[in-house]
Amino acid sequence: MNKCFALVLIALAACASPRDYSRLPSRWTEASGATQDAELALACTKLWELRLQQSPIWATELGDPRYYGKLPAHTPADRAHDLETKRRLWRSTHTIDPGRLNAEDRITLELLLEELEIEIAEENHPLAPHTWNLNGLGGPQSDLLSLAADQPRETEFEREQLIERWGRFPSYITSAGEDLREGVAHGRTAPQHAVQTVIAQLDALLATPVHESPLVGPAVEGGRWIALDPATEGARSRSGAEITQEQYDALSHRVLSTSNDVQYLYIPADDDALPFGERAALLEECLRLVSARIYPAYRRYRSIVADEVLPFARSDEEPGFGALPGGLEYYRLQVRRHTSLNMDPQEIHQLGLDELKRIHDEMREVGSRVFGTRDLAKIQARLRDDPELHFATAEEIEATAAACVARAEAAVPALFGNLPEAPCEVVRVPDHEAPDTTIAYYRGPAPDGSRPGRYYVNTYAPTTRPRYEAEVLAYHEAVPGHHTQIAVAQELTGLPLVRRHGGVTAYVEGWALYTERLCEELDLYSGDTDLLGVLSFDSWRASRLVVDTGIHAFGWSRRRAIDFLIDNTLLAPNNCANEVDRYIAWPGQALAYKLGQREILALRAQAEEALGDRFQLSEFHDVVLGSGAVSLGALRSIVEAWIEADISDESATVR
Repeated sequence: MNKCFALVLIALAACASPRDYSRLPSRWTEASGATQDAELALACTKLWELRLQQSPIWATELGDPRYYGKLPAHTPADRAHDLETKRRLWRSTHTIDPGRLNAEDRITLELLLEELEIEIAEENHPLAPHTWNLNGLGGPQSDLLSLAADQPRETEFEREQLIERWGRFPSYITSAGEDLREGVAHGRTAPQHAVQTVIAQLDALLATPVHESPLVGPAVEGGRWIALDPATEGARSRSGAEITQEQYDALSHRVLSTSNDVQYLYIPADDDALPFGERAALLEECLRLVSARIYPAYRRYRSIVADEVLPFARSDEEPGFGALPGGLEYYRLQVRRHTSLNMDPQEIHQLGLDELKRIHDEMREVGSRVFGTRDLAKIQARLRDDPELHFATAEEIEATAAACVARAEAAVPALFGNLPEAPCEVVRVPDHEAPDTTIAYYRGPAPDGSRPGRYYVNTYAPTTRPRYEAEVLAYHEAVPGHHTQIAVAQELTGLPLVRRHGGVTAYVEGWALYTERLCEELDLYSGDTDLLGVLSFDSWRASRLVVDTGIHAFGWSRRRAIDFLIDNTLLAPNNCANEVDRYIAWPGQALAYKLGQREILALRAQAEEALGDRFQLSEFHDVVLGSGAVSLGALRSIVEAWIEADISDESATVR
């Protein structure tokens, strides 16, 4: 058994009791942007504040100090209160007459009502996933660890809030366990593989010595731990680093942690901005919370998952929502949420099959140039099995990603009139989530400019990461994909904040997928092998239409879904498995990419045909990006209005 506890040799001053910051004024003085209608402006402000209250971790990412010490509402009473608040807001907003609004306000009203309506339906549904939907992509076993890296801690206030938030972790974890018990009691559980993945994540978390935990990382802040040699009265380390007895004695405070009968001495960073007494006090309190309260809460949570949920976990033969009572209805709701469309699953499924046929023909054409064969299986084998087409080290993956972003940043001004001011940096996916998460993801910049946009690239198991997908991946996640779109939206000061910082998945992901092919026009791909990466990604998104509906509407097994991705894309098998687990846990989200891309491409073709020689791609992009992440229906209205206005202007000029 791993023994892990903290010991402080000299008593340290306790951190001050957190003050009450709940009455701090909102920093969001212009939450409604340039919304003209006063009633609608008030609704925008109310919804924005509700979003922050419900998602204090997101509010922290946005830099709102009122929420630095909070966690999401997690008791049944909390959730009932939030649901009623949304109902009241929907009822009051629903009375606004769209006929009295200008065009921009009408879009805002439509988006607000649709968003609230879907959320109310979700939270009212018996399959609300908080009581049962375990998965390796999220949950207390990963979300809280990821939070630690971005938790503010520079000022005394921020350090107080860190300790307050960490003090809330145990009750948050406990509530998550109680939710799972409720799901079991009502016959709702996650599939077996998902439950086993979470157990493995919890085991890894609990096997980490407390002083090495990401949850203690914010208090360590650049310092290091030295393993002490018990034979030398603590003057020499077993890690290769040495300190003299004089240096050891000179530490006015000595913070030790003991793990597996080895003592570790904390040595602060040479450039630490905090006096050591303050650093030691923060570190002591953080160690105490993690060791005495948070780890025990995680152990209890693990017991619930392993002993009470796993025995009743659903078979991986039927992992989809459709296997649960009311599941197909809930799945249709998720399709609507993520795509903003009311499409039938069968229609989506067939569309995916049709898209795959088209993309496979392109693969054969490029494959014949690269490998001298049109046989899809042979092309797949060459790409998957050749070590030269895969990375060797994590450092190589990261360096390639950074080079791709820099190359794209130099090229995009040719096809865009409005580009964001916020920079984008490349960051590795944290170690604790890398084995079970996707190949990459993006997080937007802080509104105040204190944090850039971040492209997180997964460097785990580097020899499984294809070189031929590196370029298209960077362009999708960073520039001109997610970073360009999301950072531009944040800088649209005329829009209400709920539109600048939110939106429809099909728009966000459809744009990023659209830019993968756009980068061919920018000549950003190094060669035909990289174009096969583009086609791999396109076939992957088309396959999602088939696999997501297959799992949740047509009873596909986990294995069948993985095999379909392996057979129809160029993705590495480990990525195929992680992707399927994502679709199982997050129904409908994966449909957004291809459906959004198709709509943007259709609108571009419509504009090119209508405007002829007057069509400017940079203008089209500015129009598409100029209203935030709207629904696909709203986007069509915006683009068609731009086309009509241009035609009218041209007619007036001719006359």
